[in-house]
Amino acid sequence: MCWAVMREGLEMLLKLERVAKAYGGPSSDRSVRVLEAIDLEIEAGESVAIVGPSGSGKSTLLHIMGGLDGPSSGAVFLNDRNIVGMQEKELAAVRNTEVGFVFQMHHLLPQCTVLENCLLPTLAASAPSDGEESVQRALRLLARVGLTERVHHRPGQLSGGECQRAAVVRALVNRPSLVLADEPTGSLDRASAEQLTELLAELNREEDVTVVVVTHSMELAQRMGRVLCFDGNELRPYSGTSAAA
Repeated sequence: MCWAVMREGLEMLLKLERVAKAYGGPSSDRSVRVLEAIDLEIEAGESVAIVGPSGSGKSTLLHIMGGLDGPSSGAVFLNDRNIVGMQEKELAAVRNTEVGFVFQMHHLLPQCTVLENCLLPTLAASAPSDGEESVQRALRLLARVGLTERVHHRPGQLSGGECQRAAVVRALVNRPSLVLADEPTGSLDRASAEQLTELLAELNREEDVTVVVVTHSMELAQRMGRVLCFDGNELRPYSGTSAAA
């Protein structure tokens, strides 16, 4: 049985059809099914949180949405194109230009400055970008997240919260239509987590970017416009009573 989590009437940015994922042996009795027939539609400009117990498939689903992993079956439409089965070069271009990623660990390069880290996605763009325009956009975003005084610092000179804010700027620098955040506050202290939660909610509105967050934090989840929860291997609207930890 699957639970269709769909909306009507507005432009769809991301659509999953019967997405399933299994790991393990070649025979069905030796494989572990993580996702089962997930149907999901996410509108352009929406903010969505996905919660559920550890091991329920939250991160796996997020990685499939962004093309970092492929489903065992099903389709994933991003901007009306099915990214499942794309050639790796084309899929890499989609990930770089249409999707921004924020992970629990910031993954900033220690030898590069904050500004240089934020500009890395522009260097890998499939089409050459205006270097000065990219720099100015990165600087504007860094100012927006309160890092103007840190642009020439290296990650080792920043706090954990500052590094995560820089990672958010890196995710936004190429103007993606979709930002996927996997436990973005998981490694932060409470104050930094609250600041990042507020930042993601504000950037969703100000940058008109669709945000999907996987999190154990109900404080973060409840700042999103819609909360979905894994119940077994099914994805349902969060009722306030489902397990989310």
